[in-house]
Amino acid sequence: IFGVSAKELKDVNGNRYEFSVCETVSGQQPDVGMVVTKPGEKPVVLGRNNRALVSSQDNWLMLTLLGGDKYNSSCSTEERKAHIMFVCDRFQNELEIHTVEMLNINTSCYLLFVAGHKSICAPVPDSGLSGGSIFLIIVLVTFSAYFTFGFFYLRLVRGAKGIEQIPNREFWFTVGNKLADGCGAVCRCDQYCGAARPPSSYDGYSPIEERLAQDLQNTDRDSALLSP
Repeated sequence: IFGVSAKELKDVNGNRYEFSVCETVSGQQPDVGMVVTKPGEKPVVLGRNNRALVSSQDNWLMLTLLGGDKYNSSCSTEERKAHIMFVCDRFQNELEIHTVEMLNINTSCYLLFVAGHKSICAPVPDSGLSGGSIFLIIVLVTFSAYFTFGFFYLRLVRGAKGIEQIPNREFWFTVGNKLADGCGAVCRCDQYCGAARPPSSYDGYSPIEERLAQDLQNTDRDSALLSP
């Protein structure tokens, strides 16, 4: 809304208000942000952009323009000031001020305006589904429809029973076998990667007496084979 001029506003007394957000009002001195023109009188400055105060929260913004022309006799002859409350209005494309009200609190006077505009609204969080979620839903719905219609077609039209009711069952069995082979190649590397080794001839530790007795038996067997 910065640099946007509001639509001209007239109150019940015929006073005409002109306002531009952070820009000089047309035909006025530099930095004049808001003026009021009474019937048959010259424009009176209500506030200047070089003396502006801004405060904001979600869905609203308060712009205070200070440094206006002084009151002649009322309001302790202080400088005029204007408060413009911008509120969220998602259907308002043009800046239009409303609700002109003169407030006098503890000898302090100011004018209060309200303006609705869509640019004041806080961003709405995107609650829609992501592209990946939509794709996954489409795939699941497609497969569900495929298996459902295929099942009823084979059962009601072809009279299939048992596993014969699975549509294109040979294809799905082949896919299952391929997946099983792949899992086996990854998880059973001793069979598929050559990790298996023949068992060693060493049988482990045995006491010396047993090993000597075994050697003597082998010697006697060799002697018997060599004897005439």
